[in-house]
Amino acid sequence: MWLFAFSRRPLFSINCLAGRWLAVGRLSAVLAILNLGLSGCHEASQEVVVKEPSFVLTDSLLNRIQLDTVRRAPVRDELKLTGKIAYDEEHVNKVFPLVSGIVTKVNAGLGQYVQAGQVLAELESSDIAGFRNESAAANATLATAERALASTKELYQGGLASEREYEEAKQEVLKARAEVQRNRAVGSIYGTRGGSNAARYQVKAPEAGFVVEKAVNPRTLIRPDNDQTMFTISDLKSVWVTASVFEDDIARVQPGQAATITTLAFPGKVYQGKIDNTYSALDPESKVMRVRIRLANPENRLKPEMFANVTVTSLTDSVMLSVPSSALVFERSRNFILVFHDRNNIETRPVTPGTSANGVTYIRTGLKPGERVVSNNPLLLYHALNK
Repeated sequence: MWLFAFSRRPLFSINCLAGRWLAVGRLSAVLAILNLGLSGCHEASQEVVVKEPSFVLTDSLLNRIQLDTVRRAPVRDELKLTGKIAYDEEHVNKVFPLVSGIVTKVNAGLGQYVQAGQVLAELESSDIAGFRNESAAANATLATAERALASTKELYQGGLASEREYEEAKQEVLKARAEVQRNRAVGSIYGTRGGSNAARYQVKAPEAGFVVEKAVNPRTLIRPDNDQTMFTISDLKSVWVTASVFEDDIARVQPGQAATITTLAFPGKVYQGKIDNTYSALDPESKVMRVRIRLANPENRLKPEMFANVTVTSLTDSVMLSVPSSALVFERSRNFILVFHDRNNIETRPVTPGTSANGVTYIRTGLKPGERVVSNNPLLLYHALNK
């Protein structure tokens, strides 16, 4: 019995181990088959997956940007100057006192628009009083000479006066008439009229315009040796812009060059003009040359003594690649431009800019002729492309 039991135990153990090995082998085979199937499925899934583009330009962004083509262009030389607005001296009238006297009335104020012939001020003048007396005396002398001539003529015709006396009477009338005509000419210069106040003198505007300077008030004494203007009148329909050019820049400016002008008062307004004249001598104190630009001023917005920034541009002989200045993006001490290939391919490219003039920047390196660049609102795309 013991021998039988001893023989049965090893046999049972060997069978169990064989069964277990068989089960493990079958399980390994199944796992290997599943692994091959999953691998095939994984490879198949990798083959059908299409990679999406990292950036696509939407229609809304496309409508907000603008594309420009890189092209070769002559380099513009740009010179920035400082200046001021001044009167157009060809349209300025300075009113001087023609007589001495005391100002009794002022009818025009600073900045007021006046018409031609309008009375600006009135004076009480001894000069006018004396002139009126001389004029009245000349008229009386003429009347006396004419009566004497008529009487002498009758006597001459009756044989009671000689021909010499008759000729002398004629000469007296001619001299009296000449004096009357002289007084009338002086009166037309003074603008005097007959009236109850023989000493009144009226200062009138020679032309229509704005009173830009006024140097008199009621009770102001105007002396005979006074050479100060009473009023300055300008229509301001055109003004001058005078700018200063340093000695080392004189060769860069000449009459006829285009110029753009901006002012502090109207920073968004740009005025276009041309250099009208260059002064032939330097200022002895500042050592600068003055240039003059005439500007139309239909709205009277430009006022004399306003500060002005003047930019003078001219073409040079060199040619470089050019893009609008608005196309450049400056970040991290570098300049970038967005090169547009298509809606799915917009390249952020570093460039080396040169000079800029009149809204155009000239590029030294980084671009090729004919490439398209984003020139309007490039920051909208730049931040989206470089997240």
